[in-house]
Amino acid sequence: MNSDGMSRRPDLRAVSDQLEAARSRIEERFVEGGRALMAAYDIVARLLAAIEGVTGALDDHACDEAAARLTATLKGLTDLVEAEAAAGQRLASILADGEAITPRTRDMQRSLRYLTTCAMETRIAGAGVSEFAQFADDVDKYVGSAIGQIDVFAAKVGELSTQLAAACAGGKGNSLEAQVSAVSSTLIEALEAVHSRRAGLRRLAAGTADVARSVQEKVGKVLSALQVGDVARQQIEHVQAGIAILLDELARCDSERQADALNQVAIRLLTAQTSAMIKDFTEQTRVVVASIEGLAGEAERVLALNGKAGCGSGETMQAIEEGVSLARSVVGDIERSGMLAAAAYAATKQVANELLSNMGNIGNIRSVRDDIRCLAINAYLRSNRLGAKGRAVGVVAAEMNTYAARLGVAAEDILQRLSTMRETAAGIDADNRDRHVNIVSEVDGAVATLREATAQTNLHLKEASESGNAIAERIGHIARDIDFAKDLGERLEACRRLFGSDGHLGLAKDAEEHARFSERLLAVYTMAAERDIHRAILGSGNAPALVVETKESEDLFDDVLF
Repeated sequence: MNSDGMSRRPDLRAVSDQLEAARSRIEERFVEGGRALMAAYDIVARLLAAIEGVTGALDDHACDEAAARLTATLKGLTDLVEAEAAAGQRLASILADGEAITPRTRDMQRSLRYLTTCAMETRIAGAGVSEFAQFADDVDKYVGSAIGQIDVFAAKVGELSTQLAAACAGGKGNSLEAQVSAVSSTLIEALEAVHSRRAGLRRLAAGTADVARSVQEKVGKVLSALQVGDVARQQIEHVQAGIAILLDELARCDSERQADALNQVAIRLLTAQTSAMIKDFTEQTRVVVASIEGLAGEAERVLALNGKAGCGSGETMQAIEEGVSLARSVVGDIERSGMLAAAAYAATKQVANELLSNMGNIGNIRSVRDDIRCLAINAYLRSNRLGAKGRAVGVVAAEMNTYAARLGVAAEDILQRLSTMRETAAGIDADNRDRHVNIVSEVDGAVATLREATAQTNLHLKEASESGNAIAERIGHIARDIDFAKDLGERLEACRRLFGSDGHLGLAKDAEEHARFSERLLAVYTMAAERDIHRAILGSGNAPALVVETKESEDLFDDVLF
């Protein structure tokens, strides 16, 4: 092997070193891209989980619970209005009865005063008759006691009427129906806003989820397409293996001619393999880059949809919570008003009970009526036996009997009205006991449910927003900073030029002379395309029957484009 022959040969070790540098760069570049894409894949998974959380936070259960509580609140408010109206009617009824008692007590007072006058006239008319004097004393005794009792009774009637009038006036001044109407409108609007927000989030989340799944699928396809790096790595290693086999075979050559012939055909083969590798790598990396650019567009769609999903979230839910809180405040005012009214009812009941406890006094007055009538009848009968002398006493006795009867009629009417007042007051107590719905508690429960749903929704929206931003940033980094083709093609082309051959296809002459080199190298290949090039130059030789097949590059990347 002379020096001239050696000078025509490329520095195969230098070529192998350059190929190793290119292989290292390809491996580094594609590993970095694979890691970035895997991170993006994981982020998309987090985004999908966050989207599910958004739709789950404000779910049917939360909305139904809030709706149930608000509905209970509305019913409680309606019942409150009805109860207050009924209580007001009862108070008005008690007031009417109390006011009706007042003129009856005045009638009784007038009757008793007249009976006192009658007793004095009896003394005058029956002067000198001891029986008539005793009759006059008895009348004074009974009437005096009755006058004291009626005065106490009349004072209590006046106190009751004052209390009832104040309670009725207070109920009218609360404008309860107007307040309840405003609160009901607010609660209904809040509930409608909750359902509207839920429907809007579901629509946006569904759209975002569809795009996110599309991104996830395409990231997976790009990850599959990154096998181009592994394919290129294997092809480089096979060319390096060819160089190593060539060097070994050259060392075994018996003559310079044989070495030159082997070197020439081997370099042509290795150059052809390198050229094919460059062509495949260029085409396939172009597919990868185009796929990533399309993926970046999808990521931007995720970001836009995600931003739209979060848009207005805080304002909408805050408005809902403020509306319900306002309703709770108004309901609280109504409850406090009800408590004041209840205090008025209690005070009225107390006065009514004290008044009703004087029924015995009215009963005593009825007894006074009966006693006076008996005395008057006896006096009248006695006066008839006395003839003309007793006639004046008889007239007075008849008058006393008449007024005693009037006293009894008034007493009976007062007793009847007192009984009605007692029953009506008992009805107010029964209504208060039956009013068991805690309106403020129901509104607070609705607020708490919505607040919790709002917090969960905002938490998931924040996670979705962060994930969407991370996806866009990660894919933007891949598209911007990880160029799968930059300078790698030039490196491989420089390696091809180092071979100093055009690598044209065409069966070499005397290919059987290179059978051992051919067989050794053919056993290294793992791709059908490599074997095809090999056989086109060196022939089939005695290649092993069993070799590892991989998919053709065209099949490998057919489904990457989208």
